[in-house]
Amino acid sequence: MNEIHEPWCPFGKTGLGNHTDAAKRLSDTYNLHRIALGLNAVGKWFAASLAEGRTDDVLYDSKLDCVIHQHHNERWYTFIKIVPASMRPCEAEVMLTTARRLYDKGMRMTDPDHKHGGPDLIQRLTVEDALAQMRGVVTNLKMPWER
Repeated sequence: MNEIHEPWCPFGKTGLGNHTDAAKRLSDTYNLHRIALGLNAVGKWFAASLAEGRTDDVLYDSKLDCVIHQHHNERWYTFIKIVPASMRPCEAEVMLTTARRLYDKGMRMTDPDHKHGGPDLIQRLTVEDALAQMRGVVTNLKMPWER
């Protein structure tokens, strides 16, 4: 069964088919938290496995708490902050792909000793910018793996 894709989604444009199970799990978890807690979920964090998109189904008040509760396995996770919008599998796929590429190039988004739990990528304003960032071809921006 084919999925409904965002107009910008490469899976829909190229006919690649459906998103990965990891992206679907991440999207489902994110939306479940948003629906269950409403606006109380906004600003909370959860960890998702880079490999499978699985989570511990716990929302944390800060990224630091989220990182610490991964019990020294934080290098296998990406950390997601809940915002007012929902997340479709298309967005989840971009988030996972970007995190995997950063980790593959040696960058880490976690630092339990940092007062905020480590660095984050600057959120892009448009879908086109987010996709370009994922591909590492943003104009006038050197991604960590391009240095």
